[in-house]
Amino acid sequence: MRSNRVTPLALATLLLLLLLLRTAPAGAVPAVTAARSFTGPTATRVVFDFSEAVAHVAPDSGRGRSVRVTVPGAPLTAGESVPRTLAIGDGVVDSVAVVTGVDGARFEAYFKDSTAFRVFGLPASEDKPYRLVIDVTRKGGAAAQAAKLEQVLETKHEDRLRIVAIDAGHGGDDAGARSTRAIGIREKDVTLAVARKLTEELNRVPGIHAVLVRDGDYFIPLRERYHIAEKMKADLFISIHCNSSRRRGSGSGTEVFFLSQRGAEDQASQDLADSENAADLVGGVPAQSEDELVNILYDVKRNSALQQSQLLAETLLDHVAEDRRLESRGIKQAGFVVLKSVEFPSVLVETAFINNPVEARLLKSPAFQSQMARQIATGVKKYFERAGIPLRSGAASTPDGSGR
Repeated sequence: MRSNRVTPLALATLLLLLLLLRTAPAGAVPAVTAARSFTGPTATRVVFDFSEAVAHVAPDSGRGRSVRVTVPGAPLTAGESVPRTLAIGDGVVDSVAVVTGVDGARFEAYFKDSTAFRVFGLPASEDKPYRLVIDVTRKGGAAAQAAKLEQVLETKHEDRLRIVAIDAGHGGDDAGARSTRAIGIREKDVTLAVARKLTEELNRVPGIHAVLVRDGDYFIPLRERYHIAEKMKADLFISIHCNSSRRRGSGSGTEVFFLSQRGAEDQASQDLADSENAADLVGGVPAQSEDELVNILYDVKRNSALQQSQLLAETLLDHVAEDRRLESRGIKQAGFVVLKSVEFPSVLVETAFINNPVEARLLKSPAFQSQMARQIATGVKKYFERAGIPLRSGAASTPDGSGR
């Protein structure tokens, strides 16, 4: 007869295993350390951070009302800030259930409707841990975005307006640079605040209609940013950023960049361009090579756009530098991907240094953000004047950028 009695040896072994688990060094067991979501106009992104790289099992892409992602094979814990159910409820993703234990982890994402999704992992980088990402498409989102851009285009022609595309740098899981913890601001939040205020300022100017490329906390690939501006036939493209130095607390002032075809003017500009261009890697966008035919067309149209971009950069800096609290660092050139359209003059404004505590406090101030927006808006008006581009007189566009 087989006995179910636990022997002293088995009990001692079990107690020893429990003791080893309790006294294991921190980090010995992989953990889910954070969970968050970002809602955009065309998709919702759900992100889970891990203490180390893990192997997940799930379809790379598909369509359905839900998707299950497992991390099998080894114990996995969840940090205190990770909820058992990540409630989202944004009309795309209802919620994600998180289950961890001795056999690994399971993530059950439930969608509002049957829709397309993608699942992928992102390797750890300089300031990012290993991440598991679930991208879920918003039904009808792409069509709604296309209709919005078409409406902007119709407004441009009907009311004879100059369209200014305002790009708030970074967004979503790409937070950009950060201030010290004591000040507590992130580049993506500051750029969006300044961009919104700049849009309002420009839409008070008769003959100008400003449109936000990013109007929320979500990620947009760099090339998609200027493609959005191209679809609305923008006349200008202005990308708002905050500068940051590798040396803690160092760096000061404001500068305006336009595209360089031959590399950056100096190492600091090259480092900055490399840092900003890395946004696509943070967001999980694969590296793209330039097409030869595109390069030929690019060269043909580029010279005129570069000349106008330089004029725009000079004019904006003249007005931004009127704030004596900020040193003028001049206009510079570097290979920023977001400036690579040949369809309109493009500049990137580095408002101030977010890693410098003095300037970070300015960037945090709504009054300073409004002043920066007014100075850039004045520069835009002056640019049109200097470029000999007339603005239609009459009623201004609506401050919210709706065009009506």
